[in-house]
Amino acid sequence: MIVYRILSVFVNLFSALIAVITLFGVMYAIANPAALLQCFLFIGVTLYGWFANRFHRHVLLQEERLPRRQKDWLQVNAIVAFIFCVLGISNAVYVYRNPNIFDDVLKQLPPEMAASQQLLLNISTGLFVCCLLLAIHIAWTYILVRKHAAYFTDEA
Repeated sequence: MIVYRILSVFVNLFSALIAVITLFGVMYAIANPAALLQCFLFIGVTLYGWFANRFHRHVLLQEERLPRRQKDWLQVNAIVAFIFCVLGISNAVYVYRNPNIFDDVLKQLPPEMAASQQLLLNISTGLFVCCLLLAIHIAWTYILVRKHAAYFTDEA
């Protein structure tokens, strides 16, 4: 369980970062509705981090009961977060296989930003690692939710 705890800390930090990005993304999405899907995925990842943390703290550590509604929120947001992971991993792999896809964009930038291609590869690496760890955490959380299903009760 120590590995799950370390992974949970990472997921919580990643979710907090995504939450901050989402605040600015929602303002951008108001002007550009095409960004709403990305904001929806970011909100799902943030909510997954929140509900996974609640599950970890209340069920795994304190062995308290949670309402079944909390389990439903956790599972629905885990699905959205998993879709985010699949998209993030596939995009990172695509950038690695075709690193020259941004050449046209980089030509339009000022010369002092010439090292941007390496920056994009570094960002792709970070995205790949974050999404892979998040996907592992989601799978592990699903296993733990099934194992501890008795801790979720119907509300009175």
